[in-house]
Amino acid sequence: MVNVFYQKNIAATPQELCATLLDHPNLSDFFNASFKVLKAENDNEVSGGKGCVREVTILGVRFKEEIVHADTNGIEYRVVDDFPVKAHRGVIAFKAQGSRTTVSYRITCRTPWYIPNWLLARLLQNDVAQCLNKLGARFDSR
Repeated sequence: MVNVFYQKNIAATPQELCATLLDHPNLSDFFNASFKVLKAENDNEVSGGKGCVREVTILGVRFKEEIVHADTNGIEYRVVDDFPVKAHRGVIAFKAQGSRTTVSYRITCRTPWYIPNWLLARLLQNDVAQCLNKLGARFDSR
């Protein structure tokens, strides 16, 4: 099992962070991937929130992710169909601290037999750190 975690304090509200991270077509600003919405959120959910399915393309590999929870406390998503990794869960938590918010990002998953755990952990750790660092830079520069 792979378990990666990164945390950053960002000069934004949980509402701003949630809205930014649910703006799926523009997530390539933070990740080295492209995102395309395949299914909109469920009725009565925040825009891009619970029920939304997006296609992610990274390094030529395409897979689907589904948002399973989204509000000002955080966002949780899962990879659909256990491809390219199994039991992939991403949990992004927001904790307001005055005018700033601590963002905690955790990914857990199981690797396929042909990818060493350490390699996938390193790739995911770099991806999560890059995302939160770019997210922080966007809000810190305003």
